[in-house]
Amino acid sequence: MKVARERKSSVLASNAVHHRVDSLTGIVTLAVILGANFMQNAAWLDPVGGLLISLMVIKAGAENTLAAVLELADRSIDNEVKGSVRKQVQKAFTEITEGHEVELRDVSGLKSGQNYLVDLELAVPNAWTVEDVKDVEDAVRTRVGGKVRGVRKVRVRFLPKEIPVPPKFDEFIPGDKASGLPRRQCASNMENARLLLRLLHVIEVLQAKTIVIKSDLTVVSEAKVDFDADFASKYGIEKGVQTNEAEGEVYAPVAMWLDALELVLNRLKEKGCPVQEIRGVSGSGQQHGSVFWNERAQPALKNLDSGKTLLEQLSDTLAYEFSPNWQDHSTQAECDQFDAHLGSAQKLADVTGSAAHHRFTGTQILRMRKRRPQVYANTARISLVSSFLASLLLGDIAPIDCSDVTGMNLWDIAGESWSEPLLELTAGSKEGVAALHRKLGEVRMDGCGSMGAVAPYYVRRFGFSPECQIVSFTGDNPATILSLPLRPMDAIVSLGTSSTFLMNTPAYKPDPAYHFMNHPTTKGHFMFMLCYKNGGLAREKVRDRLPKLSSAPDKQGEEDPWESFNKHVLETPPLGIQDPTSSKDRAKIGLYFPLPEIVPNIRAGTWRFTCARDGSDLQEHAGDWGPEADARAIVESQALSMRLRSHGLVHSPPPNDGKEENQKKKQQQLPPQPRRIYLVGGGSHNPAIARVLGDVLGGADGVYKLDVGGNACALGGAYKAVWALERRDASESFDDLIGERWHEESATRKVDGGFRDGVFQLYGLEGGVLGAFDEMEGRILKVAKN
Repeated sequence: MKVARERKSSVLASNAVHHRVDSLTGIVTLAVILGANFMQNAAWLDPVGGLLISLMVIKAGAENTLAAVLELADRSIDNEVKGSVRKQVQKAFTEITEGHEVELRDVSGLKSGQNYLVDLELAVPNAWTVEDVKDVEDAVRTRVGGKVRGVRKVRVRFLPKEIPVPPKFDEFIPGDKASGLPRRQCASNMENARLLLRLLHVIEVLQAKTIVIKSDLTVVSEAKVDFDADFASKYGIEKGVQTNEAEGEVYAPVAMWLDALELVLNRLKEKGCPVQEIRGVSGSGQQHGSVFWNERAQPALKNLDSGKTLLEQLSDTLAYEFSPNWQDHSTQAECDQFDAHLGSAQKLADVTGSAAHHRFTGTQILRMRKRRPQVYANTARISLVSSFLASLLLGDIAPIDCSDVTGMNLWDIAGESWSEPLLELTAGSKEGVAALHRKLGEVRMDGCGSMGAVAPYYVRRFGFSPECQIVSFTGDNPATILSLPLRPMDAIVSLGTSSTFLMNTPAYKPDPAYHFMNHPTTKGHFMFMLCYKNGGLAREKVRDRLPKLSSAPDKQGEEDPWESFNKHVLETPPLGIQDPTSSKDRAKIGLYFPLPEIVPNIRAGTWRFTCARDGSDLQEHAGDWGPEADARAIVESQALSMRLRSHGLVHSPPPNDGKEENQKKKQQQLPPQPRRIYLVGGGSHNPAIARVLGDVLGGADGVYKLDVGGNACALGGAYKAVWALERRDASESFDDLIGERWHEESATRKVDGGFRDGVFQLYGLEGGVLGAFDEMEGRILKVAKN
């Protein structure tokens, strides 16, 4: 039957059904014979057996007859075929010179017997010629016809790219406008009702969010809780946390998260979400944070009363009422111990993927044991925020996820086990290792599959189906790289208040300056991560020093606060070099840290340096060179830091293999760089920032804005649930399944061309300023280390 489905053959399917019925008939016959021999007065078994066999034959025959009859009628191609066609069209684009300029707008078509007749809508620039589009049409038709089984005809319709939404049904002759519409809407609603839904819960620093998607990845419903707006007065928080500045502690009340889960699920129901149709739940939580349960936790989770709130039943199950936040910087002494325990920060990174960091869970547990020994003694289990949230929904203590565990400084990545030396350090002795191991529990190394059904509490209180499955939850950063089928050599740059650089890579090259974590779904791959405290806040401080431009307000009557900043960024040449032929016109580089930085570990401050165009003769610049020059320099500085630390993970993309007649991009061997760069967060809306990131980081296929409405982390977790519960077998990877269903043309938008020959090299190691930037950081570290 599997072969019949793959080949879409009703003849093979009929033959498979025939053999299946023969097998079942034999089983029934054997049962009747055995029953007649071992039972008295069993004459009734013979007619009953005959009836069962007849019913099986009738059922199989009816189903197969119906399927065969339907083969004789033309009907629309199904979503599986559409997904395969989309995937092959996108691959065809990558093989065409200027393929990135083409957008796939729509896939439709008919299934006629065993054949598929496919219609595609492609959008191309207005300036393209008939010859240009003919190249695209040939490449797409060849690829789809050769790779998608059963496709016999591919018709391509080209539209002007400058028209974002073409007129609906403009190929048809207008008829009676009143006819047929209600019936079509009804059919659409029935189709939507049949689609399985997936739910994602996410706890972030500032909010809790729930998003529901269908199996085709379209969003059905969303709800969120803003911690400050909803709970500031109750829990005394600001920006989602409480602080103890004297100790450097930043933490969130765990009880607030219990309230938030109740509230966000109620809001989801109030919006009319069909909660009863949700078939799977996954999610994420802010990385590194921990929750300390006492011995009452597990029995309480297993016996939740739907007539009471979570807070009423679980507030006394916490050994400690707070969870350390990623902004916490109270653990410097513990970080020093971790870095020294295995011999050096590099050796710690070799084992765990990272050097010691204030926010990492291991240093926080060590501080808890030393500063609050009674809390540590009363702790029965320790969860990360992600596994804490999964535990609430599962009604049991959930295991820690295979990716999130690598953000603790306690997990031996190569050995796939808890590091005994680091557990001993954290527990305080060899004798305490076993107890700490029990507190941490086992780790779920499979990012796929169900951990069990949702707890009955949520069935009775919120209307969930008892068949709804809970999939392992992960950290917020691992969830972000799941928000699209991110391929190796692709990078995500998150431009929020802080900045994050993420890559999916099969190479494990740990270093104290950055993080390597297990990929949440792909065994043998890793998430490379850089985290910077000084992101949007640092850029805003430079922006606010610039003179405002006198310009007309926008449609909402508001002035663009970034207009002056963007103007100076775009008008300033790379590295501020006005005259490349003059040796006196030097490159400007600097560090802009209004907050103490993580990477590199430098205190707050601003430093400006100059160097020759080739990176030689580095000198500190005396005084200020003005906010106009700072505008471009700060964006270049942030991008240079990312390039410095990621350049060893990228290699040269394959040369452009387009046809000779299309000379818009020369065929060449490009320098090592990411294939694509995806931007998320508030800064992704800024064209000037996108331009500079393309200048510095490159992007052989361009720079793209990931347009998911701030839901990258949330969608990543929901996609994980779809993959975990709907993949065909263990061989179907996350990227394969999501890649077939993900609509790239609606989720991304190209915002910059990326690699520019001659400009990219200015920022490099050989003949560029990257070496000077590295030297500048080293000099500053000697005098301004945190």
